[in-house]
Amino acid sequence: MGEKIVFPDELERSIRLGQKAIEQKEYLTACGYFKKAYEMEMSFSVNQLYVAALLKLEDFEAALQVAQDFSEEYQSTEAALTQYVRILLLNQQFLIARKVISQSVLLTKEKKRTLTQQVEQLELAIDLLDPESLQVKRQLLKRWDKKQTPMPSAAWDEFQHQLTYPQFVALMQDFLPASNNNFLRPRLIEELVLLGCDKTILTNSWLEIGYQLDLKTLLLPEDLPAFKKLQHYFESEIAAKNVQMAEYCIAELKTHLALTYPFVPFAENTMLWAQSYVLEYQRLMGDVTAEKSLGELSKINLQKEKIRQIYQEIF
Repeated sequence: MGEKIVFPDELERSIRLGQKAIEQKEYLTACGYFKKAYEMEMSFSVNQLYVAALLKLEDFEAALQVAQDFSEEYQSTEAALTQYVRILLLNQQFLIARKVISQSVLLTKEKKRTLTQQVEQLELAIDLLDPESLQVKRQLLKRWDKKQTPMPSAAWDEFQHQLTYPQFVALMQDFLPASNNNFLRPRLIEELVLLGCDKTILTNSWLEIGYQLDLKTLLLPEDLPAFKKLQHYFESEIAAKNVQMAEYCIAELKTHLALTYPFVPFAENTMLWAQSYVLEYQRLMGDVTAEKSLGELSKINLQKEKIRQIYQEIF
C-alpha cells in the first residue's frame, strides 16, 4: 500500500507558488498568490512576503499601503524598520521616514545617522529636480489657511507627499508668521517638533499675539507637564467619583490642547482649570451651585469663550 499523499492547505500552497514565481522573476504572478495568501491570513509574515513581491513589481504605492497594516511590527526590529524606511523613501514620504528614524529606540546613533544621510541625499535630488513643487505646497497651505478649518487627512497626505525636510522648514518660516488658521497652526508646529527642528520661528498664538518660538525647547502636546497633570487628575481622582464626568473633562482638555498648542492656557493656574472643567460638567447636569462657582473663574471663562468662538467659526 502506497504512502498517503498529504496536500498542503490552500494558504501554504499560495505561499509556495508565490515564492516559486519570485524565483522565476514572475513578479505579477507572485503578487497574485501572496495577495490571496494575505486575504486568508492577515499576518505580519505573509504581509512581508506580499510587500516584497510588490517592491519587485515596483508598485511602491501598493507596497506602502499594505505595509501600513503592520506599521508597528515593521518598527519592532532593526531589519524590518530599515525595510519600512526604504518603502517610505520609494514613495517619497521623506517627513514620515525622518520621524520613523528619529523616534526609533532600536537604532544606534550610527545607524540613525546612516539612514538620515540616505534621506538627505534623496531630498537633495528632489529639491534639484523639482524646484517648482515648493510653490505648489505653498499654495495648498494658503488655501487651507483661508478656510479656517482643520486640514483633512487626504489634504495632509497630499501636502506632505514629496515634501522634503528643508522645504518644510522653509515653508513654515514663511507661513507661520502670517497664518490665521487656529486649527492648522498647532499641527504644523507639532510636526516641526516631531521632526526635531531646532530653528527659532515667528508665529501667532490663538490669542493673536506674536511670539518667537525656540523649537528645540518645545515638548510634544501630550508631554506638556500641565496636560499630563490634568489628565492624571481626571483619570484617577475624578474617574473614581464619576466616570462620565472624567470622560467629559478629558475630552474638553484634549480639544483645548489641540487648538491652543503650544500656547496652552492651562499651563498657568492648572488646578483652577481642573476645577473649571468639573464645574462645567456639573452645570450641564443641572447643578445650580456650579454656575455660581464658575462665575468666580472669570479669567478662565474668558479664555474658554475665546476658544468656543474659534470653533463656532467652522459652523
